[in-house]
Amino acid sequence: MNTKLTLSMDASVIERARQAALARNTSASAMLAGLIRGLDALDHPRRADFIGPLTRAATGLAELGPGSADADLLGDALRERYGEAG
Repeated sequence: MNTKLTLSMDASVIERARQAALARNTSASAMLAGLIRGLDALDHPRRADFIGPLTRAATGLAELGPGSADADLLGDALRERYGEAG
């Protein structure tokens, strides 16, 4: 839910925010919200073992065969995409 917030700042800063938002195809409000979220992420970093919701949802979708290793899977994918080296 969005709630309206009124801010007071120098007119030149407001104009610069509008120009920056226009150049990024967004709004000044969305840019400020992104800045606040970014600052919050800097102040409260995630744990090193954090797994995002998309990764968590995809976990288990692919299964390695017996005796396969992640390196083998990566090598196969790279050969499929770029061909054999050599």
